[in-house]
Amino acid sequence: MYYAVIGNNYGDEGKGLAVDHLTLSGHNLVVRHNGGAQAAHTVDREDKRFVFHELSSGSFNGADTYWASTFLPDLYKLEEEINEFAKVSSDKVRIYASPDCAVTLLYDVYLNQKREESRGADKHGSCGMGIWEATKRSAGDYKLTLGDIASLSIDDLAKKIKLIEAEYVALKTAKFGIGESLDLDTVKYASILKEALENNVTLVSDEKSLFESYDNVIFEGGQGLLLDTAREDLWPHTTCSRTNITNPVSILGALDLKLDEAVYVTRTYLTRHGAGPFEEDPDLLFSDETNKPNPWQGSMRLGRHGAVSDLILRAVNDCRDNCPYEVRTSMFLTHLNETSDKLLSSDGNIALSDLERMAFDKGIGKLYLSRDKYALNVRTAVK
Repeated sequence: MYYAVIGNNYGDEGKGLAVDHLTLSGHNLVVRHNGGAQAAHTVDREDKRFVFHELSSGSFNGADTYWASTFLPDLYKLEEEINEFAKVSSDKVRIYASPDCAVTLLYDVYLNQKREESRGADKHGSCGMGIWEATKRSAGDYKLTLGDIASLSIDDLAKKIKLIEAEYVALKTAKFGIGESLDLDTVKYASILKEALENNVTLVSDEKSLFESYDNVIFEGGQGLLLDTAREDLWPHTTCSRTNITNPVSILGALDLKLDEAVYVTRTYLTRHGAGPFEEDPDLLFSDETNKPNPWQGSMRLGRHGAVSDLILRAVNDCRDNCPYEVRTSMFLTHLNETSDKLLSSDGNIALSDLERMAFDKGIGKLYLSRDKYALNVRTAVK
C-alpha cells in the first residue's frame, strides 16, 4: 500500500501520530519528501516521547526512512537527532536517500535567520532552519547534493563549499545588508558532512526496487496545505515546498506506481505557529508540549476552523485536482479528547456524528479518530 500523510491546515496537525499509526504493523518505508529538518513531528509512547525532524515518525515501529530528491536534508544536524533517538529507543535507524537530494548548509540557516530578523514586525513566519534559502540556492549554480558529497574528496568538497561562501553567500549578505557571512572552517565542515553521510545514509539509485521491497510506503509530509508554495493568495506567509499531494503522486508516477490512500490530518481546532493572518479564540487554552514559543515563530496561536465544508473540501479537492487517478481520500482527526468529540468551527461545535455524515457526503472515504496521543488507540470509521 502507498499512503500520503498530509497536513490539512498550517502544520502541527498530528502528522507524526498519523505516520506512527500507519506503521504499527508490517515492514514499512517512510518517505520524507518536502522541507527538511524544520519538521517537528511528535510521537508518544507511555514510556517515551520523541520529536522527529529528519527521521521517520514510524521509527519506533522499525520503519525505515527514505529521503526523496525533493527533500532538503541537513547533515550537520542529523547525527544529533540519531543520537537523541538512541537514548529513547534501541531500534536501529536506517536511512536511504536519493543522491539528487540538495542539502541544507549552515550558510542557508544563517541567511534565513538574518533575513527574518531584518523584517521586524513584517516577518514571513520562517522556522529559521534555512529551507527557503537552500531551495533558492539549489535552483541555480550553487547546488550541493548528497551525490556530490559522496563522490568528492574532502578537499574538493571544501573547495566547493568555499566557492558557495565566496560567491553566493557574499552576494546575498551584501544584497540584503545583513552583515558579514559565517567564517567557517570549510575543510572541517566538509569532513563533518561527509562523515555524517557515510556513517548514516545509504544512497539509492533504484527507487522502485526499494519501494517494492516494503509492505507499505508512507509519504510523510511536512507543514500543511495552507502553507503550500502554490498558495499565492496567502503569500508571503507560505513555505517554498509542495505541502500537498503533488510530490507523492509525482514520485510514484515516475516509477509507474500509484498512491492508494491520501490521509489529511487535522486537529479538532485550528492552530498556527508562525506569522500570518489568523483569528485567535482567547477561550481556547490548550497546551502543546512540542510547539513552545521560540524567536522565529513566536507562540502557537489557537482558533476555530472556518466552515466545516471548507475544511473537508480542502482535502477532497487537493486529492481530486492533483492526482490523475482515483485515490481514497481520508481524514485523520486528532485531539478529540480536548474538545469532547467535537470539531470547533465557525459553524459552531460540530458533533462527531454530524462531522462523519458531512465528511462521507462530501467524498471522504475513511475517518481516523484519535482521542489521545497514542497511535495504538486510534479508531476508524469507514463510509
